[in-house]
Amino acid sequence: MTETPANHDKPDSNTEFLEALVRAAELGVVVVDAQQRVIVFNEAAARVTHLEAGRVLHQPVQVLPAPLQRLFQETFATDRPAVDRHLVLPADGGQRQVVWVTTSWWPAEGGGRQAVLAVMQDLTAARELEWRATRLQRLASVGTLSAGVAHEIKNALVAIKSFSDLLLEKGEDLEMANLVGREVSRIDSLVSQLLRFAGPARAVFAEVKVHASLENCVQLIQRQVKTRKIDLAVHLEAKEDTVRGDARQLEQAFLNLLLNAVEVLGEGGRLTVSSQVSVGTEFISKFEPKNRRPQIQILVCDTGPGILPEIMPNLFKPFVSSKAGGTGLGLAITRRIIREHQGTVSVETAAGRGTTFKIVLPLSHPAP
Repeated sequence: MTETPANHDKPDSNTEFLEALVRAAELGVVVVDAQQRVIVFNEAAARVTHLEAGRVLHQPVQVLPAPLQRLFQETFATDRPAVDRHLVLPADGGQRQVVWVTTSWWPAEGGGRQAVLAVMQDLTAARELEWRATRLQRLASVGTLSAGVAHEIKNALVAIKSFSDLLLEKGEDLEMANLVGREVSRIDSLVSQLLRFAGPARAVFAEVKVHASLENCVQLIQRQVKTRKIDLAVHLEAKEDTVRGDARQLEQAFLNLLLNAVEVLGEGGRLTVSSQVSVGTEFISKFEPKNRRPQIQILVCDTGPGILPEIMPNLFKPFVSSKAGGTGLGLAITRRIIREHQGTVSVETAAGRGTTFKIVLPLSHPAP
């Protein structure tokens, strides 16, 4: 290896060029010559190593932090550059910082290798940011899951309270008792899901009768409808209602929409639940031929005040709600469930004229 002695009074043109180049660089740059002396040390390197340039320049390599010093010595000894190394350097206050370093040879003017150049970057802030982002993401996941579970427990408890009241009024009723037991099982499932922290329960797909699920949900809101004097109309006119899906999750989605409508209507008003079969591709895919894939459409219409325009763009996002004390998770959960069933959910609303939610699901059997 050809070595060129370092001239501390008159740096050669290579060194002068390098110094001019790295002054504006954000990366830390350190160059150690063949005599193991520091000949370039820019401001970024000073920030990374917490050393003053005036006390480092033209000094032996031993003035550098030990991990960096060893990296230079390794490069000289092995004649191979060190690529993408991560060093832990001491920082102020006893802290440690992670530094990315890559070394290479700096050629001499007359040929050969004059010095070793190291380029470095402080990764401490990036690592800290990454750790904080991961932690925030986990906290957000816990918050979303917990709020979602609480939201569904609240829905189930509303039904339990309603039917408990009816049982007290009418005495023992086997059908009512079965419904209460069913909702208690739903609570147990949701709480177990939270304890496992496994995210939303995986759907168990089978043949599901949409009308039966809707009728179960309508039964669950009968008490609130009667108490609030809401005019409830149910028109399940679809000739075919069999879909491939998870009955429990679909009922959860339908119930979210029905309870939202009941809360929006308050006292009085009209709530309409209807279904129909449509044949076409408007809600599935524009690339699918017409008259190929039959779908069932479920409409939940209320005559409430409508949804505020500023809420509409974020209506299906978590924690967005126009209701006082609302969690904003009901519609987000509903959309997730319907999407998992290869369907869509959309909304039409007008101030003072009410709101219509439309769920579209692909039928598993051809429509007659």
